[in-house]
Amino acid sequence: MSRRPPPPPPRPIETLQCRHFGECGGCSLLDQPIAWQVQNKVTACETLLAPFLNGKKIEFPEPDWTPRNFRTRLLYPVRSDRDGLPIVGIYGFRSHHLVRIEECRTQDVWLTEFGRAVEQVLRTLKMQAYYAESGRGYVKAIWARLASGTGQVLAGIVTRPGTFPQGQEFAESLQKAAAGLPAGRKARTLVGVVHSISERDDEFLLGERHVPLRGTNYVTDRRDELTFRISAGSFYQVHGEAGELLYKPALRMCGDMRGKNVVDGYGGVGTFGLRLAKAGAATVTIVEDNAAACRDAEHNAKTNNLAKVTVLREPFATSKFPNGPDLLVVDPPRSGLQPQGVERALLAKPKRILHVACAAESLASDLSGLTAHGYRVSAIRLCDMFPHTDHVELVTMLERS
Repeated sequence: MSRRPPPPPPRPIETLQCRHFGECGGCSLLDQPIAWQVQNKVTACETLLAPFLNGKKIEFPEPDWTPRNFRTRLLYPVRSDRDGLPIVGIYGFRSHHLVRIEECRTQDVWLTEFGRAVEQVLRTLKMQAYYAESGRGYVKAIWARLASGTGQVLAGIVTRPGTFPQGQEFAESLQKAAAGLPAGRKARTLVGVVHSISERDDEFLLGERHVPLRGTNYVTDRRDELTFRISAGSFYQVHGEAGELLYKPALRMCGDMRGKNVVDGYGGVGTFGLRLAKAGAATVTIVEDNAAACRDAEHNAKTNNLAKVTVLREPFATSKFPNGPDLLVVDPPRSGLQPQGVERALLAKPKRILHVACAAESLASDLSGLTAHGYRVSAIRLCDMFPHTDHVELVTMLERS
């Protein structure tokens, strides 16, 4: 008779230390115990949202370890040092003072090392940082996205418009630099390098157009027995454990989805919609206005053999998606649904609304509109997707009275 292996030892609950803490603006609560962080967020959210909760408490998991190295997206602005050489890193808190990152407790370790390697490539190629106030220079930022389920990495450079004669040399140098980094516990593979072009003349770091320089312009991730393609211009949750923290608890809130009709607003590449289709929904309509995300969602539905998924490339607030769904999922940006989005949700007359918010203030505004027109909060949960910061993610189920 074989014996079961002993359970793994519990992961320690401790505060973390980082040489950049207090100077870098990436996290603000690293020196506070994680249990205190979560409870403080819950208390603040319950106070803010009290008018809409009818005494209901916010659910949350009790932390049993201190999260670290969970962030799967790197985005570093590029500036110049006193000698005019490019440097990359993270801005200080509420400033444009750039902190060069030697270590990071929240970002994936390989990504941190990769960021240092990219800086060296920029220096070797003598690339110049862009400054909005003068209009001089060319490079605005560097970025990388890790699909933690597969280990695939997509990386890019963000520049102002114009020709990029060093593009191929940059891509080849990046590929070599990535191949020389220590693999760590999990292998990482750079599958593509992308040139992202920003038409904006301000400090905004993301590009609107994406041109492949080498390899693919997407990564493939595998989560919850589903395969997702995520292109350079598509949104994807940055926490490597989003499945456990966000998607599984949200689907438990939804209950039995067999035979239900679902509309997934702000659906992106299908992270909610495909999971609901896999759970047995009769139809899923994904509403998304980002062209790259729509292409990814269509590809992902086909790859996962989910034939009853339809993708509409339309802004949610003006979309002609079917009214009367059993469940309406809304996962808006930080600004929330806004009045037009609330109005469209109400017009649809869904039986239930699953609202996913990444800001408590915008959730309060949305709940004010929704609860004033016949919906009530039946469940709400805090998902700590942004440990060691003040940011929150809240999932709320509303039912029609």
